[in-house]
Amino acid sequence: MGGVTLGKLCFGKDTMQFGIQLCLSRAGLEANAVTEQTASGCDILLVSMFWYRDIYALELFLRKAGIRKGTGKPYILVGGMQATMTPEIISRMVDGVFVGDADDSLGEMVEEIATTGQCAHPNVYHEGDESVPDPCVCKPSAFAVLTNEKRGVVRVEIARGCKYKCAFCALGHLKPYQEVPFSELLPVIHKARGRRCSLFAPERTRHSEWLEIKAALKVAGCHDIGQDARLEHLMEVDGATVTFGLEGFSARLRKSIGKPFSDDMVMKRLGEFVETRKNIARVSVYFIGNLPGETEKDWAAVWNLFERISAAEWSRRLVLCPVLNPLSPKKFTRLVDAHVDLFADYGTRWSRLLRRDGGQWGFRVVETLVWGPLERTMDAIVQRGGAAGYDVVRRLPDKILKGKPPLSERATVARKILATCESAGITQQQLEG
Repeated sequence: MGGVTLGKLCFGKDTMQFGIQLCLSRAGLEANAVTEQTASGCDILLVSMFWYRDIYALELFLRKAGIRKGTGKPYILVGGMQATMTPEIISRMVDGVFVGDADDSLGEMVEEIATTGQCAHPNVYHEGDESVPDPCVCKPSAFAVLTNEKRGVVRVEIARGCKYKCAFCALGHLKPYQEVPFSELLPVIHKARGRRCSLFAPERTRHSEWLEIKAALKVAGCHDIGQDARLEHLMEVDGATVTFGLEGFSARLRKSIGKPFSDDMVMKRLGEFVETRKNIARVSVYFIGNLPGETEKDWAAVWNLFERISAAEWSRRLVLCPVLNPLSPKKFTRLVDAHVDLFADYGTRWSRLLRRDGGQWGFRVVETLVWGPLERTMDAIVQRGGAAGYDVVRRLPDKILKGKPPLSERATVARKILATCESAGITQQQLEG
């Protein structure tokens, strides 16, 4: 569109730009990446937001750029997963929030904004609107981007939605499962010849034509760097590195959220993977703390699982990276109203497990940190604070928005933020559920 300057803003890794690049491509538009110094020169600023931290990053960016909603220079339009999950808080910061997939809508929205200075698209939420529109759903397409990672990686979306309906995850409930047909992916794979590729989806190995996709990658000399798979399908991953979600500490908790994985199954599948790798196996396993019904018996169960892994001969060829994230209840999930304890000391308990309470496991463990009270409080403000959450965000100092204070100070900072929440009409009980 002649005379209209588009800017784009994403936070985090370069891979987070896939969605906004897809929308721009579909609309036949180009946008320039902006900085705090150049953002005010745009007519329209497109922002992609992936997770809760992006709300705080955007607030800091707007402060330093000296721009605000409602000025028309630029018109600020936000989309992305976090925008779909929490449009109320984000609408306080920007002119419009697109809810759902914007693949097929960006062109008409840019034209309307350029012509009228407003956006009345039915999937755009504005501050004060009576209701949030249902998320727009678009069919995925064979679109690829080349990231700026070392030597570059071709990223291609092969499916949207998820066949599984895990209680904690929005992806299986937010949109229907839809695949990009292999016939459409094949030309993209041929074009990527010899490159590293990341063919991604919520559960990529369950694509109905996954075997054909893998064969085509091999013929094209492409290296599939994808590492994620469900426990049942670890053997679908090439190489010696894999990531999967176990989530619950115990089989009982896993079953309650839609992952019916017994400890015997974990041992069998993990053992198969390790024993069939040419090199040392590197396995990342994700857990969720604070699941409904969690008790001391569940902590004993995960300890017992580690004991069983340690006793297995194959674990001598295993590097295990266990990752614990306390539950973050999300919109569109069955656990949206679940209770969370913002100040539960998961960090200490997790460290004791990974360090075997001062001993040593029979396999190598990569130690990981756990979200503490500060991270959980800031997440809860975004997920459960509604529009009033922005009254807290806008009062936070730059140093909290842009970084993390020392570990020893974070619980104290979290309590100070909770005091600000109270003054904004948000109680700790509301945030914890």
